[in-house]
Amino acid sequence: MSDSHLQLFITLLGFAGGAVFGYAARSAHFCTLGAMEEAYYGAERTRLRTWLLAIAVAVAITQYLDIAGYIDLQRSWRLGTHISLGGAVIGGLMFGLGMALVGTCAFGMLVRLGGGDMRALLSSLVLGIVGYMTMSGILAPLRLATVERLSLELPPLSTQMLPVLLLGESPLARTLFAALLVLGLGGWALSSARFRRKNLHILAALALGLAIGWGWWITSTLGQETLYPQQPDSYSFVRPIGQSILWLMISTGASAKFLVGGVFGVIAGAFLAAWRQREIIWEAFDDAREMRRHLLGAALMGTGGIMAGGCTIGQGMTGIASLSLSAFLALGGIIAGALLGIRLLIEGEWPRPPRFMRRHTP
Repeated sequence: MSDSHLQLFITLLGFAGGAVFGYAARSAHFCTLGAMEEAYYGAERTRLRTWLLAIAVAVAITQYLDIAGYIDLQRSWRLGTHISLGGAVIGGLMFGLGMALVGTCAFGMLVRLGGGDMRALLSSLVLGIVGYMTMSGILAPLRLATVERLSLELPPLSTQMLPVLLLGESPLARTLFAALLVLGLGGWALSSARFRRKNLHILAALALGLAIGWGWWITSTLGQETLYPQQPDSYSFVRPIGQSILWLMISTGASAKFLVGGVFGVIAGAFLAAWRQREIIWEAFDDAREMRRHLLGAALMGTGGIMAGGCTIGQGMTGIASLSLSAFLALGGIIAGALLGIRLLIEGEWPRPPRFMRRHTP
């Protein structure tokens, strides 16, 4: 198989896993922001239990594949010696706040787009473009001069895998750490008899967790056989959205990759689920105020997601599955930013623009 055909095959495998992601999320109405909001304001915990069960499955599969030698997590940038403390915390806060403004995360926007939400289309474009600007464009020097200075560099040949940092290099200690995390998250999720009766949500959690393991396995095996091997990784939806936009514009000069296939796969899977449930509805912004809020939130998610190294899926599932310290820090920042944004939107009032800017505002 030629290199170009192998790249296409890997992209299609990424599409397949993304389709599973999108179909499962849309079918179970899974949303990470919704999980946080429901858990914070009410007694409902279904979406939170779904998310935590999915994380538990992702950790179990990913750590098994690594310990058994099927993949090598140490080759992933997620476990490198560079820990961007400022990026994880500040970027996580920005991403979480942006989530609250938009009403969902980067992954959730793709799921909504699959159901015909044109607000999600525009927000995804803004997120992808601003994310690329922050990663390697006009905003990159500002990022490097500010948050990247708040970083920690570990000794060479070391790793930021959390159990290794806390307990040392012992394989047994790492296995016990992963097992306790899986049992803790999965056990709490399944501790509710009401949740155990929700077969659709349990199946969705299993599918999401399996898709994360699928991504790690494909990029660690077939992804190493191409002319330009890629680092092992799994699904994430900030930088890949920007890469997908770029690929659509210059596809004759660049090949698609696993995560680009995942972006389009999520949209396709969500569309299939929405069509099956008769939920395809063309939606647009209600007014200019809603549009401004979505655009600002998407820009914050694009910038914050690059700084934090991922989103609620990229860090909240893929990163946590690798047991990366940065992932735990970023997820904490995302949750804090999202809860802050929810409180401001529901209980507070955003500052109004100056009078001269409101003259022609409806």
